[in-house]
Amino acid sequence: MHGNWKREKKEELVFNRQQEIIQACERLYAAMEYEEINIKEIAKSTSICRSSIYNYYKTKDEIFLDILRKEYFCWLEDLKEETKRDKEGSRESYCRILAESAARHPRLLELISFHYVTIEKNCSLEKLTDFKKGMLPFWNGIRESLREYFPEAPQEKKEHFLLVFLSLLQGIYTMTNLSEKQLAAMKQADGDYENPRFVPSLQQALYTLSKELL
Repeated sequence: MHGNWKREKKEELVFNRQQEIIQACERLYAAMEYEEINIKEIAKSTSICRSSIYNYYKTKDEIFLDILRKEYFCWLEDLKEETKRDKEGSRESYCRILAESAARHPRLLELISFHYVTIEKNCSLEKLTDFKKGMLPFWNGIRESLREYFPEAPQEKKEHFLLVFLSLLQGIYTMTNLSEKQLAAMKQADGDYENPRFVPSLQQALYTLSKELL
């Protein structure tokens, strides 16, 4: 009994320390570029010394991996609430809900569109494996929404939709959220250039993609 209590207290301490580190990193990311953030800066924003942070995370990218997981599940809860309120239950409304709910989570979109490769590259195999396992309920939640809106669609078609959906999400966010330099270059190259908007662009792409689920 005593051993269980000690283990629970240790697990609680680890969890609380990790949450403090994650929240500090989130605050820094709101004010700094991803490349500017490091463990030293994160430590300054916590009650945890720099050397102790390495007991929980070996790199800043491992912290961002936990932020990504948190963001994904916040989006999933948002999506579930929207689909519950949806009275149409149509292909059109599903594509709209996916696009609009995604747009409400810009930190997630920015991380997966601009930093995802770097994050995974600089994480340990153990952390990355834990992340992949932890993401299974998220993907199952998306699968459940597909079953609700497209009950007759073959499973292989729904899996293909999921694969392409993630690619569309990243690609369209990248193309619709240009840096000032990129936008200036596009306008110099094409004086009539108008930067497309994320939600309608993603919604239309998903509507086209979802045709295979009919």
